[in-house]
Amino acid sequence: MQRALVGPHLVHTFPKVEDVGGLTLLNNELYVLRDRDDNQIDVYSTTTFSLLRQLSVPGVSGRDMRDITSCSQKQCIYISNNDAVCIHRVGVVDVNVSISQWPVNGSPRGLSVTGSCNLLVTCCDWRGRDCKLLELSCENGECVCEILLESNVEWPWHGVQLNNGQYVVCYGIRANNSRLIQIGRGGVVGRHNALEEWLECPCHMAFDKNGFGFVANVKLNHIPLFDPSLTIVRNVIKLRQPPQRLCFDDVQRRLYVGQCDGVVMVVQL
Repeated sequence: MQRALVGPHLVHTFPKVEDVGGLTLLNNELYVLRDRDDNQIDVYSTTTFSLLRQLSVPGVSGRDMRDITSCSQKQCIYISNNDAVCIHRVGVVDVNVSISQWPVNGSPRGLSVTGSCNLLVTCCDWRGRDCKLLELSCENGECVCEILLESNVEWPWHGVQLNNGQYVVCYGIRANNSRLIQIGRGGVVGRHNALEEWLECPCHMAFDKNGFGFVANVKLNHIPLFDPSLTIVRNVIKLRQPPQRLCFDDVQRRLYVGQCDGVVMVVQL
């Protein structure tokens, strides 16, 4: 008998705590960065969804932690610290933890890992200006590439490198200036999404292995899906609270959504 097709559905909701500052997956564990005064990062099992432990990272606390990402090859996580203008690198090998700080020439916000395992940092200042992407060496944090964004790109939140080497950046805080753009190393916009009504303050993205991107759309409370040409495919899920951070498990086809009220949702696709 043929199975009926099932659309996106909620499989778990993590408890409501502080605002979610970032989500990332590593070794079948979910790391949740929260807006609170201590330096603890919550680590959950992606199998049982239970809290496994809390990871202490000195210097990580409060509202100035903008994002978190991870690298499975280097077995580490990265956290952007807008106040100290640095990246915290936390190496996790078995039970051993090593912590270092990398200075950043800019105001770090969104983070992602490139195909070569380098760290891609999206930067802009408190006015939404001085916008650029920085690619930092995974070995020592040195800047190997700086991409200045065009002057009309204001409030860039997150950048991701695609398999073809191009970069996708989400930016904007209002409906008339919110976009997804695709750029090369020169920073020139090659593509952008055509329909403005689908985006209003797109603050974070998650991509699958085929280059399809999920976007946390803050002011419209939904998560649209775009294809590799940045054409809208559909609206994946409508939320009651604004989504702030995303991460995607390509193997399990699960989307993790961090909301502004502190709830983390697990959506099976």
